[in-house]
Amino acid sequence: MTDLTKVADDIDGLAEREIKAGGFKFTFASVAAIFAFISTIVGGLYGGFVLYQKIEEVAGLDLGAYQQQMEVMDAKVSGMAEKVEEAVEYSRDIKNGLKDDILRIEQQSDRVEDTVRAIEDRVDGSIRANEAEVRRLIDEAIADIRSMIDAADVRFENQRERVRSSQDADMKELEDRLTNKLQRALDNPLAD
Repeated sequence: MTDLTKVADDIDGLAEREIKAGGFKFTFASVAAIFAFISTIVGGLYGGFVLYQKIEEVAGLDLGAYQQQMEVMDAKVSGMAEKVEEAVEYSRDIKNGLKDDILRIEQQSDRVEDTVRAIEDRVDGSIRANEAEVRRLIDEAIADIRSMIDAADVRFENQRERVRSSQDADMKELEDRLTNKLQRALDNPLAD
């Protein structure tokens, strides 16, 4: 096993060690800086190469085909704009038609309402006139009935008076006959 303190000491001493290459002395930090510098240059060259490829790709594009596609898209957009404008006009026409229909319906409703009011007024007037006529007819009927009752009372009273006087006359006659018979019976000598 390796001693950890020795490894830690080796790492601490790494920053102070020098490396000799091509007659130059390099420290660990300068090697890291050179490596970073070289990797930056290589990365920049790679990025430039990739960018160059992209530019070549764009430069090699067929702009006529893109122009045709753009014209087709413009035609489609123009057609859609026309259709949208037609739809807006159609919607506006429908809205105006509905508005006119609603106004006509409101006018008809107002006319019907006025007609109903006029009919109600006529019916109310007719009902009042009929009520007055019915009251008048009832009053006349009551007066006729009262006069008929009064006439019947008079006739009944007259009839009763006739019956009474007839009864009185009949009773007087009966009494006279009975009195005569009684007197004859009393005057009869044989009756003793």
